[in-house]
Amino acid sequence: MALSLGLGGITDAFSSRNFRIFWTGNFVHNITVWVNRMALGWLTWELTHSGTWLGLMGAAGMLPMVLVGPLAGVTADRFGHRLQLVTATYIGAMIAFVTALMVAFDAIIPVTLLALTMLSGFSRAFNVPARSAMVHALVERRHLSSAVGVNSATYYGGNFIGPALAGLIISVWGIKPAFFAYTIGELIAATSFVMLRLEKKQSDGARKFDLFGELIEGARYTFRDRGILSLMMLSAVTALFLQPYMDMLPGMADKVFGMGAEGLALLTASTGAGAMCGGLWIAQRGRIAGLVRIHVITLAGAILMMLAFVATDNLIAAMTALFAVGFCLIAAHSSNMTLVQNAVVGDYRARVISFSGVVGVSGPALGALAVGWAATRLGFRLPIGISAVIALAAFLGVARMILARAPELEAAKT
Repeated sequence: MALSLGLGGITDAFSSRNFRIFWTGNFVHNITVWVNRMALGWLTWELTHSGTWLGLMGAAGMLPMVLVGPLAGVTADRFGHRLQLVTATYIGAMIAFVTALMVAFDAIIPVTLLALTMLSGFSRAFNVPARSAMVHALVERRHLSSAVGVNSATYYGGNFIGPALAGLIISVWGIKPAFFAYTIGELIAATSFVMLRLEKKQSDGARKFDLFGELIEGARYTFRDRGILSLMMLSAVTALFLQPYMDMLPGMADKVFGMGAEGLALLTASTGAGAMCGGLWIAQRGRIAGLVRIHVITLAGAILMMLAFVATDNLIAAMTALFAVGFCLIAAHSSNMTLVQNAVVGDYRARVISFSGVVGVSGPALGALAVGWAATRLGFRLPIGISAVIALAAFLGVARMILARAPELEAAKT
């Protein structure tokens, strides 16, 4: 009993067999995602020593979401979330394997790495809306906040474990095995999704499939709902002006703190540890009531801690600030995703999530391009700091809007 009370909603989420299987695949996948991200960032830095290239590589993996993400939401709602998720994940594994082979045979150059990263981004564009929408089918509604929080903690917990594992792999065996680890993670995740027992989606055979018509229908639903729109506006603030710092960490580790891959691992692990704790806090809390206020407070905290991060050249102080940034960002993100999942009608779920995904994925890509370009001219600190100040101004403009809609966003939906 004590264990159950201590873990709160986390225990409730794991009472579902489907969620346990889904989480296991995601856990392995997310660790290797961060191994790959570290390896990709460090390889890019070794090949180019350019902040612009770091921004380009970050954008290449994310911009495809802008091009096909909403269409992927339509196909997921129409043909089934799991079918699309399994297919996209296996395709992602194939792309990862090709990348790993080219790195292993020293056949990679920046342009080729950029192209492969963009291809991987297209598979992710079909993966993300299907993966996020499917969480709602794995647990009861009253456990939704816990399930989203556990997923968020798992993803960013990989940010804590993955960099440490990547640092070990790279220091002992070199960078090449890190890319193969990502291939294995993708295969394990895809196989776990196959094992889920879900009710088959009933196809509406009388209704002709109209890709763009259903896309427009989903867009109208999304942007006419003022509550969901306000959530997306806050998500845009986070994505455009705060999240791009992650793609700048290789340059920060080298130029600001005078360290190599070990420094990058420490900085990345710090934000990952904080994020894991933030996600687990939301998960064990286990309820939707009060999430709007938590969203606003933690996002404000993330902005202030980002300013503290760029103001120091002390590694310990920077790691402490990044821990707080990670905690606040993921608590805000988990709150945002839970509120979106709670507010949306089921038939539109993947489409709404795909629009949210466009904001959440393309924002960091565009932000990384801008910050990376500025970093080549001004250094890394000033562009990241200016971006955080802009985030603060935008946040103050949106916070009152979302607080006013808290009752409708947190209300139980039928």
